[in-house]
Amino acid sequence: MWNRVKRTAPQAVISAVYGLGDIVAGLILWLYFPTHIRWAALLYPPLIGARGAISGSVAGRLTSALNVGTVETNLRRENEKLWEILSTGVSASLLASMMVVLPFYLMGIDVDYLTLLAISLITVCGVSLILLPLKIFVSFESFRRGLDPDIVVYPLISTAADIVVTVLYIYSIMTAGTLTNFMLASAVAAISVILVMRWFSKEYLRILAEVLAATIIVITIESFAGMFLNEAVSISDTSLLFVYPAMLTELGDASSIVGSILTTRLFLGTLRRKIPLADVLPELTGIFTVYLSFFFLMGGMLWFLGGNPWVSVLTFLIAFPIMLAVTTSVVLLTSRRLDPDNFTIPIATSTADLVTTATLALVLSLL
Repeated sequence: MWNRVKRTAPQAVISAVYGLGDIVAGLILWLYFPTHIRWAALLYPPLIGARGAISGSVAGRLTSALNVGTVETNLRRENEKLWEILSTGVSASLLASMMVVLPFYLMGIDVDYLTLLAISLITVCGVSLILLPLKIFVSFESFRRGLDPDIVVYPLISTAADIVVTVLYIYSIMTAGTLTNFMLASAVAAISVILVMRWFSKEYLRILAEVLAATIIVITIESFAGMFLNEAVSISDTSLLFVYPAMLTELGDASSIVGSILTTRLFLGTLRRKIPLADVLPELTGIFTVYLSFFFLMGGMLWFLGGNPWVSVLTFLIAFPIMLAVTTSVVLLTSRRLDPDNFTIPIATSTADLVTTATLALVLSLL
């Protein structure tokens, strides 16, 4: 057991360090967040969630495929599974950009929906296109170097994506309603369509249906997270935004690592369904220890900015056990008829965002 803990913990540290890079996204939010726009806090979590749902599905399927040998570490056209994974990711980003606007319409929020659509296209599709080369490079290199891509790939991609999403989000809000904004949104959409047509595969529609089903669930969940973020911002100062993206990412990454390990072991036939967490208890111990330490570190950052350092620590201690239960349930339920890689990481990360944000609002109201 101890050997498995020692093998997992260093790789989890690498992933957690990647996640701490979300402080860059937090810095951008802290400096430029448009508090005068009342729907800005409502829109940010769904955009992050849509990105997470699609990147999570792509990363989960890619790492599992590498581990079981159905994807090779090359870019040849014959490597069909790779292009299948990438094409569904790009097309899901395009459709998810449109879905993000729907909750605002259903809630009756008075806003220019064409402007919201342009912001969503630039943010969600833009990050998908920008990070495609990084996803492929990190997946292939981690596998070639003997690292477990289940532990390394998604956290790095998640952090890079959150930084890019935040930059694109702030930029698109600042340029909302301008000709440049609409031209950029149109260009991103056109490039996405061209790539999908070029990479189309025979399994495309089936996989896309699963990814979109997960994305709809994710956006619904993240819309509630947006409400809790709006509440948290209203009862706290903007220093909270400095660590907020990192808190989401770290807890989401911890949940995703557990989910990826479970799905890979499920595919390999080494997971006992009755007590799945017992099979990965050493890995779970290493992951918990590493991420708790990083939440203490974020508490120190809050203290330095004049906030309460216990906010981040208490949030993790409450939210992490909840996320273990959610992640395990999603793996077991979806594996019976569906590909768990299309559901586990997207639903786990979006639920982690909701649980983290709701817990954060609760802790802020109690302290």
